[in-house]
Amino acid sequence: MMCRATTLAALAILGGATLGTSRAWAADDPAGYWATEKNESQIHITHCGTDKLCGSVFWMKTPSDAKGNLKLDKENEDESKRKRPLLGIQLINMKPDDENWKGTVYNPTNGKTYDATLKMLGKNQVELKGCVAYILCGGQKWVREEPKTVGAADAVHPAVTTPPAHKAGTVPTSPASETATPPE
Repeated sequence: MMCRATTLAALAILGGATLGTSRAWAADDPAGYWATEKNESQIHITHCGTDKLCGSVFWMKTPSDAKGNLKLDKENEDESKRKRPLLGIQLINMKPDDENWKGTVYNPTNGKTYDATLKMLGKNQVELKGCVAYILCGGQKWVREEPKTVGAADAVHPAVTTPPAHKAGTVPTSPASETATPPE
């Protein structure tokens, strides 16, 4: 009887620990649409692979240059990538690390990739920090929001498919989560 009670207690503890972990991941899940700090773009964070996160540019306030052409990734250190549009570009590659997500973030403004962490500050706010050698760091706080709609004209990712009966306020679908590259 004592052995059975001890076994049941151990199972309850293990089960509670597992359930606690599941609840923590669900409550701290950064998957969704996030407005950047200055509201200049919206990043779509998705799960890509087992326990991995990817984040891509879904919407931009100013997606086109002065000539009306989509802005390109012209600062990329890899010359072969400089002609790709910024809309849809993958910026974030992360894996879970203790209470945060850890990996890399690409900054299209200067074409560099940084070591980064993503931390949930609450259900609707995250903090993204990018660092050089984890010493010189900069970051932003993003706010969760609904995905921008097709009504935002050409500012939505060009791969978004629009159903023929689209109405303002409905949510477009995007293949971004299907094409995201998981971190190594």
